[in-house]
Amino acid sequence: MKRFQVPVSLKNLDESIEFYNALVNTQPTVVKADHAKWMLKDPRIICVGKNAVLGKTMMVILILFFQVINFGFAQNSQDLSKEFISISPIEDHYERLAALSASGDNVALDSLRFSLKDFRRSAYLKLRTVYLQVPTSFFKIKPFPANSSNQTKAEIAFLLELQAKRSPELMAKTDEMANIYYDPFTNNPTNEDFQRNVSSLFHIGKDLGNWYTPDKLPETTRVLQNVIQDATYYFFNLKADFARPRPYHLSKEIKNPEAPGHSAYPSGHSSASYVNAYLLAEMFPELKDKFLSNAYDMAFSREIRGVHYPSDSRAGKTFALQFVQQILKEKSFQSDFEKMKSELKAASIKNGN
Repeated sequence: MKRFQVPVSLKNLDESIEFYNALVNTQPTVVKADHAKWMLKDPRIICVGKNAVLGKTMMVILILFFQVINFGFAQNSQDLSKEFISISPIEDHYERLAALSASGDNVALDSLRFSLKDFRRSAYLKLRTVYLQVPTSFFKIKPFPANSSNQTKAEIAFLLELQAKRSPELMAKTDEMANIYYDPFTNNPTNEDFQRNVSSLFHIGKDLGNWYTPDKLPETTRVLQNVIQDATYYFFNLKADFARPRPYHLSKEIKNPEAPGHSAYPSGHSSASYVNAYLLAEMFPELKDKFLSNAYDMAFSREIRGVHYPSDSRAGKTFALQFVQQILKEKSFQSDFEKMKSELKAASIKNGN
């Protein structure tokens, strides 16, 4: 992932950190006795302070300059991937597709919806939430592109391009990832699916190390179970409200190895994975890119399998950000989050991180 490193002057560490925090609107990812580091996403530069040559005025000018020209380092889908680099586009395919018209011109086709009588996860629509008590309409997810729109046509064409690039190795990886999900109803340790279920909660944070496992982190497990239960209630109700048909409902050319028993929009794998990623990034901001890469791969794997449009993945990410921003404001969650952070901090220190 490309970034330009900029050495900036920190003659007075505390005073300078306060200044640069305000300038780039984020906290440093690293603070040491003699320097601090800010790893920015936009513009994509690394600011490193250690009595170096650039003062505050020059740094302000440099930031503005990079924001104007974007430095030619716009993040693309391939940058985001770890598991699917060989098949991920060298562009931001979400941005490209979202720029196309979402309006349709075929009333009959645009009226096609996923039938609620075929919705096999209706129990999720009545889940008890633990932390959030807001209506589903609280989440501002724009309507999906019309079935006959140029955007949907381009999305299906993109899925067919991915389909042509499938290999046995790639499909084996997507098979594995298809089974990484948390079911709030599988919470009995005697259930044969319990271990797979609870371990799924720890997939996005796998870069933390071998110590990041449910058996070693009971408090973290409990909080993540509650968080994803809440998220599942909301994104499944959004699915039911939108009732978007799956790609293979619109194109017989799509060869889908599975047929999920619920509608497409937003993607559940995308939603849950990005919720997990954004939450972990609150505790480990220096690993945010890794968490988001893991979430991207999870969402993208569903596109490779032809069961989700890219806009489903994008909507899941949008939902996740809104969800995490809201849950962080809830007092009932804040107390549990502190317990989770304490457990993770102790485990991280114990394991030399």
